[in-house]
Amino acid sequence: MKNTITTFALVLAAFVAVNLLMSFAKPVLAPDEPKQYIVLRAGAAGAMGDTKNLEMQVNQKLAEGWHLQGGVAFLSNQYSQAMTK
Repeated sequence: MKNTITTFALVLAAFVAVNLLMSFAKPVLAPDEPKQYIVLRAGAAGAMGDTKNLEMQVNQKLAEGWHLQGGVAFLSNQYSQAMTK
């Protein structure tokens, strides 16, 4: 009888402790809120004005609360910059 009561008390204490710890845990598989993204592009016809155009676009979006995602890419005679919010 004594062992039964002790075992029951230990199981009950373990159950309460696990539930208490689980109440503070954040679900691991909870999806994050989806982010907005944009890709800014500026042509590279050989003039420095085109890179300045991209720089102005990026600075404007940074002021609006956007964040840089990765670095500048160059493909098909265009500079590109991805941004997220």
